[in-house]
Amino acid sequence: MDWTQLRQRIQEGTELRRALQAAGDALTSEFEGLLAACRPGEEDPVLVRLLGPDLSALVRKVRWSSLVLNPGSTSTKVTVYNGLVLLASDELRVEAGAPDGLEERVAQVAGWLESSGLNLLEVTGIAARGGLMAPVASGTYRISERMLEDLAHAAVSHASNLGVPMALKLGERIGPDVVLTTTDPVTVDELEPAERLTGSARIRNDGTPVHYLNQRAVAELVAQTLGARRSELHLVTCHMGGGMSAARHLDGRMLAVSHGFGGMPSANRSGALPLQHILRLMESHSYSLDDLRRDVTSAGGLVALAGTHDFKALFEFAERGASPAQQEKIRLVTEFFVARIAGCILSLSAAERPLDLVVLTGGLARAADFCRRIAARLPLPVPVARVPGSVEQSALAAGLLKACAEQEARQTYVEVRDRLAIERERLEAVAEVPIFGGADPARRELRAPSRLDEVVRAAATGASPTIALVGADCDEALLAIKEATEQPDGPMARFLLLGPYAAVSQLAWELDVPIDDQNIAIVDTANPVATATELLVAGLADTVMKGNATTAEVLKGYLGYLKARGLTGPHLRLSHLGFFEIPGRPKLVAVTDAAMNTSPDVPAREAILENALGAMHLLGFRKPKVAVISAVEKPSKAVLSSLEGQEIAQAFQGREDVIIEGPLSVDLALSPSSAHEKRYPGRIQGDADVLLVPDIDAGNAIYKAFTVTSGATTAGVIIGGESPIILTSRGDSARSKLCSIALAVLLINLRQAGRQS
Repeated sequence: MDWTQLRQRIQEGTELRRALQAAGDALTSEFEGLLAACRPGEEDPVLVRLLGPDLSALVRKVRWSSLVLNPGSTSTKVTVYNGLVLLASDELRVEAGAPDGLEERVAQVAGWLESSGLNLLEVTGIAARGGLMAPVASGTYRISERMLEDLAHAAVSHASNLGVPMALKLGERIGPDVVLTTTDPVTVDELEPAERLTGSARIRNDGTPVHYLNQRAVAELVAQTLGARRSELHLVTCHMGGGMSAARHLDGRMLAVSHGFGGMPSANRSGALPLQHILRLMESHSYSLDDLRRDVTSAGGLVALAGTHDFKALFEFAERGASPAQQEKIRLVTEFFVARIAGCILSLSAAERPLDLVVLTGGLARAADFCRRIAARLPLPVPVARVPGSVEQSALAAGLLKACAEQEARQTYVEVRDRLAIERERLEAVAEVPIFGGADPARRELRAPSRLDEVVRAAATGASPTIALVGADCDEALLAIKEATEQPDGPMARFLLLGPYAAVSQLAWELDVPIDDQNIAIVDTANPVATATELLVAGLADTVMKGNATTAEVLKGYLGYLKARGLTGPHLRLSHLGFFEIPGRPKLVAVTDAAMNTSPDVPAREAILENALGAMHLLGFRKPKVAVISAVEKPSKAVLSSLEGQEIAQAFQGREDVIIEGPLSVDLALSPSSAHEKRYPGRIQGDADVLLVPDIDAGNAIYKAFTVTSGATTAGVIIGGESPIILTSRGDSARSKLCSIALAVLLINLRQAGRQS
């Protein structure tokens, strides 16, 4: 092909794009006409299209009346239909500073109906916007009390969560025959299995929230306008409003999405955040988890870039007298949104089957020039049309009317929810299956864990040692044991519950802990400490866990066992090793000794460090970075721990299995920014793996600062004996106790695997 032929092909493509855009403009004109014709006292043409001719004819005959509730963060959109006729529609705003909740919103709607001359008792049904319930398939569902239970545990507090309880409250005033429905709640999930993968084994895409209600209704509106079935079309719809999202429709489903918490920028939520930059900021502690939460849920997008939620206001400001610098900023912000929106549409169009249409919808779709700039960045042989606004109210009414005609909503919310949950669990299990690596996980070299979940998973895939719980009448310990035996890969250990049978069995029954005598069994005893020692000596238990017993009692019994085995003597040094998962830090931090030895001298601390290094090496830390903690980073006669820290660090210099520096302050050990600011020249630049503390006072203060102030989860064991023992604090959560069990189990299994090899 020569240059002339190439230019001809380009010209043909340009002419094709012009023809396709003309088709998109024609569709836009029709959609604009439909939305403009939605006037009180007349049939809603959008509702008519969504229902189709047959059902529309039935509704005209029966004239079911509908109340539509669509709560948002600052208002509630309400619409009333008599059959297909739009009687009234309004947006009931919540005044700034006024009380806002379920009762206030219900009273506001009831007052509006009365002031509008509308009788609530004449309503056939109420259609409410669904909130963040459990994931379900798309469709219309009868509202039920079970929805309230799921909404009470919603992952995000969102105004749409008020829709279902508002419908139930208002429905009580009408009577038992009222029909209550919700259509395509926020948590609709139709993603293809491959779209659920994110590139991280610990993160799954759940497909929400992406304006499913409006996206699916627009797809149906397009299909009816084109005289086709929705299942026949391949579309990308992009909703552009206060929140933004995009979706790809194929075979009547939304198989891929891009939303404001991921690839799509929004007026109040950021999209496609630079993750590497965020990690660097978090590592330097100049950007926190709260900062990230704010930027992805409430204060990103225009709030951060331009200081407004409203693009329309931004455009008007640019036209009526913004300064040259402000106009330049507005131009940059607009270009940012145009490029990101076009990029999301292009990414969704990456499919084997060509697209039939791209549809831009939402409030920003009214800005024709803005939409033309987006279309210009889409080198796709496909029309681009606009639906200038939202059709959510019509879509909710359509779902209710279909339910009244019993053409949909035949499946219950609970049935669909549970069926989807089972399918998602199956896919989760598939995603966890390893593809590469050796067949024997016990002999495969362990990668150093960066999260406690990795410790839990590794513990659950090995052998199941027997753990004696000393004083089993302990709520948190029993809850941790229950979770330890209910892991997806099977029980991580077998547990013997030592204590008075009646008290232990009653508490286990209350906490729903299954006493099956296989994974969990009760050993009736009035002296759990003595019984634990006997079980260890007899080889019927591999280690012990502290329950409702004192630390001193558990340690005394364990030392008695070691003495019986001839393992005590001057060489014995038990010590505590705790791992902390601190929000915002990319890896675990270990502290030793924060709970066992009170004021160890230099030789004792060297033995404590040897214990810790042995455990760290087993866990896959080839060359852990150890910071010998003091108040200062330079030896000083005024600070004894600094001199001792220097002595300990020098004693371990030259070893190939550790990087050690001391004395070192906590900020240099854990804060890269502090190490940079102080120009610390050492190899530990705020990335220490282990903190070797001078005494129990310092260790306990660090322990409590991590868990109480920083919200850290911890896993701790006593090491140095024949096997690690689980000696958790009374204030530790059930989660921390579970992680401590997992750490002990993993160390036992790794040590046993090492002996066998």
